[in-house]
Amino acid sequence: MKRLLILIFMISLLPVPASSQAPSPEIQWTSDWEVEQDVAIMELDSETYMFELILEFWINNNRLTPIEVDFDVEFEEVEFEVDDPGQVSVDGNSNNTFELKIMGTGLKDAMVLHNADEFRETVTLKLIEMVAGQAADSSREISQDLEFSKLYDMRVEYEAGGFTSPNAQFDMKSGTSKEINLQVFNLGNSADAVTKHSISVSRCPQLDFSFEPTASLPMAVNPALNKDDGVMFGTLQISASSSHPTKECKVEFSVFSEATSFSSYATLTVDVESVENEVDDDKDSDDSSDTTEAKDLESESTSLPAISSVLCALTVLLCAIIRRE
Repeated sequence: MKRLLILIFMISLLPVPASSQAPSPEIQWTSDWEVEQDVAIMELDSETYMFELILEFWINNNRLTPIEVDFDVEFEEVEFEVDDPGQVSVDGNSNNTFELKIMGTGLKDAMVLHNADEFRETVTLKLIEMVAGQAADSSREISQDLEFSKLYDMRVEYEAGGFTSPNAQFDMKSGTSKEINLQVFNLGNSADAVTKHSISVSRCPQLDFSFEPTASLPMAVNPALNKDDGVMFGTLQISASSSHPTKECKVEFSVFSEATSFSSYATLTVDVESVENEVDDDKDSDDSSDTTEAKDLESESTSLPAISSVLCALTVLLCAIIRRE
């Protein structure tokens, strides 16, 4: 028994390792986003399609001494421009807030936007503790999911000669009809639909029209994959009555967006030529030709007396000469 007590006493005199009492370097400083959110929205400018997103994050240093932290930013798919704080110093027992600025464009290429319904991106901010200019093992990482804000831009254009344009023109005669196709373009970055359309005619009350859509409304239109990615919307028929005068007419075709209720329009210029004018022109040309022929005949008839008078004079002169002989 005495030996056991002596053994226990000797063991109690052994030193306890200090490392078990000291806090681990791995938990002496922490970091996270200032505002926790599932997705951060990159708000696009509707005219330039540019965005600037600022994400705030904090660093909490529980140590008694300052720490030096550097940063590295990575994206999964698209490399946007970033502006980080650079290497910073965080005092002991303090909590500091910093900003990470992300900048870029919503354009996938020169003309088409990324589809906001499908686009997803994740930014990862690496916080690297620097000790004597070298990266320590206690670095941290925080990530944030990103999405684009939604832009809506529904447009309608006339189709002529294999090309489309918001401004078109054709000529027609009174008493005839002509047809022209229309296409709609979703140049935004999110799905939209055409809910209704309207047609107005100015300057020509006698000009008539009818429209045959290719599908019932509302008609869904997905974001364009390229600048020429239009959807056939229908065929517009223009008719000019037989009594329609020669005149320049304007036809405005509008479509309305389901997402915004805003309208987009295309203008068609129709130059109508009256058939009566052609008949009058033909009569004028006939009259002028008749007048020309009459003048020619008149000149011929007036020239005949001049020739006969000369002949008479010569005859009298010859008779006088013969009588003298």
